Amino acid sequence: MSTDSLPAGDRFAFWKETIRTWDQFSRLEYVPPRAPVFHGSLEYADLEGLRLCKLKIGGLSVNRPQPQAWENYRHALNVVFQVKGHSQFEQCGRRVVLAPGEWSISDTRFSSRVVFAPDGVEQMLLMVPAAYLRGVQLRDTFSARSFSYRKGLGKLIYQFLHTTFAQLRHLSPQSERSVAETIHQLLTYSLLELLGDTPSTSVGDALHLRARAYIVQRLRDPSLNIAQIAEALHCSKRYLHFVFANSGSTIEELIWKLRLDGCKYDLQDPNLAGRSITEIAFSWGFNSYPHFSRKFRTEFGASPRSFHAGAAKGA
Repeated sequence: MSTDSLPAGDRFAFWKETIRTWDQFSRLEYVPPRAPVFHGSLEYADLEGLRLCKLKIGGLSVNRPQPQAWENYRHALNVVFQVKGHSQFEQCGRRVVLAPGEWSISDTRFSSRVVFAPDGVEQMLLMVPAAYLRGVQLRDTFSARSFSYRKGLGKLIYQFLHTTFAQLRHLSPQSERSVAETIHQLLTYSLLELLGDTPSTSVGDALHLRARAYIVQRLRDPSLNIAQIAEALHCSKRYLHFVFANSGSTIEELIWKLRLDGCKYDLQDPNLAGRSITEIAFSWGFNSYPHFSRKFRTEFGASPRSFHAGAAKGA
């Protein structure tokens, strides 16, 4: 959704009426813009119950009223990464000004207010369902605090969300589940660490998350291998093997599993019925058709041709 193509005088009304048709924004109260010309755009993508958004907006205040006891909000937590500009957030009697490179968390169970700077703000948002927060006891004192995402787990989450948003349309449902699981793990570790409820993430756990994120981002690269991952993460191949062995699967098993899931999804897609099996396999990082065919048959108990024939028939 964007106001860019509308006359300046119509933009705010269009924004207010359109965005209220979405459940998670339906009860928000929008204060008229302070900027001479209002502008706003919002892109979003859904991922296994999560919602990722890119917001560009300027000169606007937004109030979130206290939910009623009977209301059941789908998203219980909003994670905000400030990319450009400044915004002021208020909740539970506290106030924080977010600057580029900072992130914050708001709890939708409490009323809040956000003020976007007139010269424009860009944010990346992650809306998280309550089910993702099992094991994390949020306190109201956690709201209206800022943290840096230029280092540590905050940086890893932001980079992973940024890449995921750009690549989401190319992921198979199986890969989406793996990506959502990685986001869940990254967010849980970060929250527990910031809350101080548990010791900081162990070196092994952190490395496993970083490696998993690296693999998902570069899954279609045929040169992806353990040596490349180890070099990128500044660790030895031996230690990387050790970390994944403790998680129940090897790195190679994870790479092949995700690639095969992607191939299966594309082979069953009627929109891709015109592409050859070899093209699809190679687009997912395979560089040998016999090797791909053997792996596929072992994983799914049937030849890739049988899946492709079904897709062609349905096209």
